[in-house]
Amino acid sequence: MPHLYKVGQMLELRSAPRHSNRPAGPCEVVSCMPHDKGPVLYRVKSLGESNERVVEELDLSPSNVMKTEYDEDENVFSIAISKR
Repeated sequence: MPHLYKVGQMLELRSAPRHSNRPAGPCEVVSCMPHDKGPVLYRVKSLGESNERVVEELDLSPSNVMKTEYDEDENVFSIAISKR
């Protein structure tokens, strides 16, 4: 079974069942995990977190969220100050 989503795609992550701290919300596909049997898995990074998680394809759905990009060398605070 091929992967439905692609690396870099923004998706909506469903909240996890009880006993998990996985938040629901927008996330980015970091990698498509190889598989022979079982569920299709993805490594994703939620927008509100710095860690990555491995989730099943069933826990993901298409999203309208766009990825915000900025120059990593440029400090976010300097952008706000320079626009004053």
